[in-house]
Amino acid sequence: MNIKEKLLDTFQSIRLSNFFNKYYITAFAFVVWLSFFDRYNLMTQYKLSQNVKLLENKKQDYENLLEEALVERKIIKSDIEKYGREKYLFHKPDEEIILIK
Repeated sequence: MNIKEKLLDTFQSIRLSNFFNKYYITAFAFVVWLSFFDRYNLMTQYKLSQNVKLLENKKQDYENLLEEALVERKIIKSDIEKYGREKYLFHKPDEEIILIK
């Protein structure tokens, strides 16, 4: 071996030993552990975030239904007879109902 090859081998061994020191190995092992083996790994976090989005959408739907129910309640309190006649087709015994659509 000539001097050039010896220097190249030394340089490569120094570069690899710097890359594979205990800190890099420990950091890599920590990232792998958190990504795949931990209780709250990446897949679990993804599923939880999807579940949160679904629940937020449901919450918004229920809030909209609540607003509609409150408006309907206000209408019922103002004139219950009119509401019953229009919504549920209630009528008095001597009346006939004619629906026009």
